[in-house]
Amino acid sequence: MSFDEFDEELEFGEEEGHSVSSKTPASKTPTGGRKLSVYFISTIGPGEKKQKLTINDSNDVGDIKRTVGNIYGMDPADFHLSSNGVTMDENSTFGDYNVGNGDDVLLIPASTAGAI
Repeated sequence: MSFDEFDEELEFGEEEGHSVSSKTPASKTPTGGRKLSVYFISTIGPGEKKQKLTINDSNDVGDIKRTVGNIYGMDPADFHLSSNGVTMDENSTFGDYNVGNGDDVLLIPASTAGAI
C-alpha cells in the first residue's frame, strides 16, 4: 500500500466548531530588571548543596523560591531565602535586597528563620 492509493483530501482548520489551541502556557516575562548569576546554598539536611542560577532581579522572591524548591525537591513553605543576614519577604522583588552577581543566597529552615 502506498500513499498514492488514498484519494481522500484532508483539510486543516476549524471543523464543526472545533479549533486547535496551544497547550503551551503563557509565560510571564519580567519587564525590566537585570540578570544575575546567584548561588543558592541549602543549609537544610546533611551536607551543603550549592546551585548556580541565573535570575532576573525584578522577579518576586516567592516565584524564585518556588523554582529553587523544585530544584532541591523541597516544599517552598519549608524554607526561606536569606541574603546578607536578611530573610527575604516572598512579596518583595529579588532586587529589593541588593543581591549582586555571584552572591550567595541561603535556604534556611522555616522554623528557624526570622520574618521581617
